[in-house]
Amino acid sequence: MIPAFLTLPAWRRGAAGLAAAALLAACASQTGASKHFDVDAFLRASDTALPEVLANPDFLAATQASANDCAVLLQSVSSGVLEGLPPTGSERGPAWLLHPAGAPAQVWLVVSKNGGERTCHGPLPADAMKALVARAST
Repeated sequence: MIPAFLTLPAWRRGAAGLAAAALLAACASQTGASKHFDVDAFLRASDTALPEVLANPDFLAATQASANDCAVLLQSVSSGVLEGLPPTGSERGPAWLLHPAGAPAQVWLVVSKNGGERTCHGPLPADAMKALVARAST
């Protein structure tokens, strides 16, 4: 028997995968490091800078999606648009913001690790991340 999910058109499977990833990330943000780390306050603080966001282990742990969910986000052509972030001079590789289709108030942070592995963090408030990117670009 074919699971009902696989009978959906490809674009609907991608959207469903994105929704599932967002739901899982939201659930994950209620456990572990996120109990002790206020993601929203950290991103909106006037003294927070983009390099700090990309290198802060507590923030990254509190917002990290599973490897499976990240793969779904990055492999689906209908997930959204990737925006390259300005170089931060850190030892990490490049980073991007994924602007999900149909969710303008949210973004996902995609971070490269040494060795080419990428991790996804979010969903994050788009306005706060855009402000951090704007400050880093000037």
